[in-house]
Amino acid sequence: MTLVLLAMMMATQAAANTPLAPTQPPAQVEIVVFSDFQCPFCAMFAQAFRELQTKGVDGIKTTFTFKNFPLRIHPKAPLAHRAALAAAEQGKFWDMHDLLFANQQRAQRDDLIGFAKQLGLDMPRFLSDLESERITRVIDADMAEGEKRRINGTPTFYINGQEYVGTKSLAQLKQLVSGEHRRARALAEITDDLISKGPAGAGVTIELFADLQSPVSRPAVAVVAEVMKRFPSAVRLQFRNFPLAFHPQAALAHEAAMTAAREGRFWDFASYVLDHQDALREQDLIALAGRLGLDAPAFAEAIRDHRYAPRVEADVRAGFDKGIRGSPVIFVNSRRIDGVPSLQTLIEYVEAALASQPVKPLR
Repeated sequence: MTLVLLAMMMATQAAANTPLAPTQPPAQVEIVVFSDFQCPFCAMFAQAFRELQTKGVDGIKTTFTFKNFPLRIHPKAPLAHRAALAAAEQGKFWDMHDLLFANQQRAQRDDLIGFAKQLGLDMPRFLSDLESERITRVIDADMAEGEKRRINGTPTFYINGQEYVGTKSLAQLKQLVSGEHRRARALAEITDDLISKGPAGAGVTIELFADLQSPVSRPAVAVVAEVMKRFPSAVRLQFRNFPLAFHPQAALAHEAAMTAAREGRFWDFASYVLDHQDALREQDLIALAGRLGLDAPAFAEAIRDHRYAPRVEADVRAGFDKGIRGSPVIFVNSRRIDGVPSLQTLIEYVEAALASQPVKPLR
C-alpha cells in the first residue's frame, strides 16, 4: 500500500536513468578566531592556526579571519592589537601577528615600534595609524561582536559558525576542518528540494520527521500522501531524516536514501525501504540502488564512506532543536502533531493553516 501511495507523490520524478545532479561548487570552510595577543593559550593556538593557514588541509578551500578581543586582565593587549592593525594597513598583519605571539613578554610601545622597524614598515605611517580612530573603531567593533556572541575567554573560534573554545593542536584543527567540509559538502549536494514534494510556493508546508525503519512511519506517510492528493496545489511536503537509535539499520537506510536523492530518486528509494524494513543491510540497499537504475558502485562507495551522514545528522539536530525525541512527528506550518494522525485530523490542520493565510488583494 505504501508503495502505491508514495507513487502518487512522485509522479513527476525523473526516470530511472536520471543522471547525477549538477556538480555543486566546492564547499568552503570559514574559520573565525577571537584572540588576545597577550593570552598564552592564544599563542599556543596561533602556532597551529598559522600552520593550518599556510599548509591547508587536503585542498579544502578555507578562509581565515582574525578578530581582536583583548581581555581586560591583559592591560598591554590593546596596544598590541593596535600595532597589528597598523601593520595590516601596510599588508603586514600576519607578520606582526607572528612577532607579537612569539614575543609576548615584549609588549611595550618601544617593543612594538621595534617590531615595525624589523618588518620594514613606513614608520611615520605606522605611528600615525597606531593612534588612529579608524583602528579604534575596528577593535571596538570586534569587541562588540565578541560580547554579542557571549565570548568570555580566548581563544574562541568558529568553523562555519560552530563554536569551539580553547587551544587545539594542528591535528585537531585539521580533523575539525575536514569534518566541517564533509558536512558542508553533504548539505550542498542534498538540498531540501531533493527530499520535498509539492509546489515551492504552497501556502502550507507539511514537515515530516520520520524513521525509515520504524513501522509507524508507513501509516504516517500514507496519511500525508492522501492529504497531498487532496490538496495538490496548496501543500508542500518536506521530509526530514530522524532515524532512532534503537533501530540499528535506520541510520544507514537514511544515508542510502540521501544518496538516492542525489540522483533524484529519493521517493522511489524511501518507498521501497518502508515496504521492506526487514531488508536494510548494506547489500540490500546497494541491490535496491541497482534495481532503480542507479550507479551501484558509486552508490556503494558513498554509503561505505558515509558521505551523506552529515545530511542525516543535520536533520536530527534540527529535530532535537524542535524538542523532538521520537518519530514520526509532523509539523503543519508551525503546528505539531506527534505520532500518526488520522486523515481527518491532518485535513483539519491543513484547512486551518490555509484559512489563516492572509487574503491577497485583487489587482
